Amino acid sequence: MWKKTVLLALALAFMLIANLDLCCRVTVNGRELEGLYSPSALDRSETAAACAAEKILSGRAVMPELERSYRLSLRPAGSGSAFVTGSLLRSVTGVKLANGVFVNGVPLGTVADSGVLFEKLRDYIGVQMPNAAVFGSISGELRVRPVYSRSNRDTDYDDMILLVSGMAPVFYLDESGKLV
Repeated sequence: MWKKTVLLALALAFMLIANLDLCCRVTVNGRELEGLYSPSALDRSETAAACAAEKILSGRAVMPELERSYRLSLRPAGSGSAFVTGSLLRSVTGVKLANGVFVNGVPLGTVADSGVLFEKLRDYIGVQMPNAAVFGSISGELRVRPVYSRSNRDTDYDDMILLVSGMAPVFYLDESGKLV
């Protein structure tokens, strides 16, 4: 009977060991990130962040300190490596997360606050609106999304409005829906 018990215990131990995954807890510049990460995902994140930072800064970037603490876990590493890449990029001196402005998919630059940009664009459209018009808008698709850029590279709001209106001219409609 004791042989069967020992064999059962060994089988359970082997099954447990077979289901263990090597995972890492990560700290970036002393701040611990949530979740568990696989070592290969962390390697990809470090490489991607270093390449992106060097492309953004047009030269060698000083990468933040990334510390790993390895452990075995029954849960597989589930956290995405994009979060680690973003954390590394936000910690690089000279790189920041900004609001990228795109018209019809074409990047125009970055602004500090997308809300201020839209407010100034509404004012620009309203100031130039002809008396016969009841509606005004730009003729293209304007999108603002987060992008990484140099810390000192935001475009002035007035310059950005000129860029947007140059790529997607403003149009005005009268009450009957005709162009004014």
